[in-house]
Amino acid sequence: MAQKSRNKRRHPVLTFFKWLGLILGTLALIGVTTSAILACYAAAYIQDEIMPQVKRSSAAMLEAGPELSSVIYCQNSLSGTWKELQSLHAEENRVWVPYSDIPKDLINATVAIEDKRFYTHHGVDWKRTAAGAVYMFTGQRVQGGSTITQQLIKNLTHQDQVTVRRKILEIFEALQFDRTHTKEEIIEWYLNEIYLGRQCFGVKTAAKLYFDRDVKDLSLAQCASLISITNNPSLYDPYTHTENNIRRCRLVLDQMCEQGYIDEATRDQAREEAQQLTFTMGSRSDDDEGGKGVYYSWYTDEIIDQVIRDLEEAYNYDEKTATRMLYAGGLKIYSCFNPEVQRAVDKVYSSTKSVDGCDSKNGEPLQSAITVVDNRTGAVVALSGGIGEKVGYRIWNRATDTVRQPGSAIKPIAVYAQALEQGLILPNTIVKDSAFSKVKGRSWPKNSHGGYSGNVDVTYAVAQSLNTVSVKVLEMVGTQESYDFLTEKLGITSLVDGYVSKTGKQYSDVNYAQLGLGGVTRGISTWEMAAAYSTFPRDGVYVKPHLYAAVVNDQGELVLSTPGYQIEVDKDTGSVSVSGGGTGEAVFNTNTCYYMNQMLEKVVTEGTGTNARIEGMEVAGKTGTTDNDYDRWFVGYTPYYTAAVWTGYDRASRIQSISNPACDLWQKVMEQVSRDRESIPFTESMDGEPITFCRKCGKVATGKTPSTDTIYFLPGDEPVGTCTHKGKK
Repeated sequence: MAQKSRNKRRHPVLTFFKWLGLILGTLALIGVTTSAILACYAAAYIQDEIMPQVKRSSAAMLEAGPELSSVIYCQNSLSGTWKELQSLHAEENRVWVPYSDIPKDLINATVAIEDKRFYTHHGVDWKRTAAGAVYMFTGQRVQGGSTITQQLIKNLTHQDQVTVRRKILEIFEALQFDRTHTKEEIIEWYLNEIYLGRQCFGVKTAAKLYFDRDVKDLSLAQCASLISITNNPSLYDPYTHTENNIRRCRLVLDQMCEQGYIDEATRDQAREEAQQLTFTMGSRSDDDEGGKGVYYSWYTDEIIDQVIRDLEEAYNYDEKTATRMLYAGGLKIYSCFNPEVQRAVDKVYSSTKSVDGCDSKNGEPLQSAITVVDNRTGAVVALSGGIGEKVGYRIWNRATDTVRQPGSAIKPIAVYAQALEQGLILPNTIVKDSAFSKVKGRSWPKNSHGGYSGNVDVTYAVAQSLNTVSVKVLEMVGTQESYDFLTEKLGITSLVDGYVSKTGKQYSDVNYAQLGLGGVTRGISTWEMAAAYSTFPRDGVYVKPHLYAAVVNDQGELVLSTPGYQIEVDKDTGSVSVSGGGTGEAVFNTNTCYYMNQMLEKVVTEGTGTNARIEGMEVAGKTGTTDNDYDRWFVGYTPYYTAAVWTGYDRASRIQSISNPACDLWQKVMEQVSRDRESIPFTESMDGEPITFCRKCGKVATGKTPSTDTIYFLPGDEPVGTCTHKGKK
């Protein structure tokens, strides 16, 4: 009985363990079952939710790619090599550099400090990921657990939310990205994507800014310094926190040594160099071509506008798409910019001293614009949209946007050249300098000197800018014919025919005052005037003004080109060869240009444009002044370049200057451009005979002829008969 009692007393203990075992087993079974269910749910979640997003994200990353800065290049006239003129970028200032051009030291420095197991993991470093999770759950400071691949994905997707879901998605994206890309591709993308402060995206732009070097030329210490920035661009900014940058640079070098990328001697030498590093902020000198300062230059602004317009037209893009393609599409724009000519323009136009003493009565400073065209190619090689410092991006450009009445500067293209072309006149043709008509009892038009001279030759009328003769010759040509020629053949787009103002008043430039005297309704720009005049030294061929020869995308494909240039793109090397010039239409025959060149030379040697003379250089051109003296012009050319200059006030007012400031500014610019250049005839191929003729009758002069002039006449055009005039001059 006693034994039985003892067994009964043990039973509760045995029972406890029995039930404990049952409970633990049940809990374990529930745990396993729950884990299995959760695992199924997790697998389903990953399969249905995460993986489709991974695929979409990967596809988007591959399709979109990074924003790439476009670059404008200009050509060295002597060597023919191309150099960077201006880098264009929108939100991200980036120029892509291929893996082959990235220094090995920079690659090694990146791996050593950012992801030392980069070459052995498959996109995710599980050790760092687990450590990061432990730090987070234990409340310790979270350590960086992202690999280079994961950081690249953040940069490409712009998704950096700190959530469990985002982290899971990032891990699977990294695994997927690593499967589809080589390590070389990943490191190339990463180093071209990282932000390195001061609007520098990618190592190429940063190397240029901080060290004024191409990335391939960086030293070991510079590589370590550069990659140090990406950890915290503000904290390790080389300018504001130089010591922080140098300290982290030394840490990078230590890690490279520890991981076997460099030996101790190399590390120590680089650490000493790091202590002496200087940061250049781009080393931009005051006389950099193209205006690499705070704002883009006038020329760069106009290239931007022209390329955007051409992209819209060529590919039917809207303005937003064309603008984004220009700023972020990695385009290479091979411009017609001439550094020497632009320097001459800037020397005159960058300072208001060029127009001192010409302020209006209200104190407004005199303004001016200039467009310079290469006579050989038809390209605009330099321009300025105003006098003084340029303050803003893509602001109003007076060279292209401002249209003002040209005054007498319109006469050569609207009247005399067309009359020569139609065979209506020759340089010795006599026209009576007298009133053309009576307007309300008053003689019209008046000459600037207020009187009339009777019979005069056309050459004299051009040189002295006689209004009466211009109108009378225009009558021979026909106002409609003149208008059509200007708008259809010479690229003048601002003329109007039948324009009705808001008040209901109708305007038309098909009239004598508008075409014969330059009082057009709206005006003309220096851009169009320079292009029109450049037909004379180009033997009558009109070439549409342009700023670039070719635009190539980042794949080496030709996107845009100006007709006439020969463009060769080597897709393997990315090099571009450009030759030739713009093509156009012959609008004047060579005989017309031969005579126009001589008559416009007379304007400079003995007429209204004597202030434009350049010693030792052939110069031809025409002045222009409006009736109210609000605008003054000089459009002229040498055998090499044509330039149109306008002067006036932004708010129209009478110009406070005795001489023609446009003529003076033209001379100051073109004298510099003409230095060390040989003076050659405008039309070398023409073989004319010099004949002296009477300015009153147009016949061959004799020793008794009181007033004469000499012109080279082509065979068949010689003056007929001998002068019998014996009167006064």
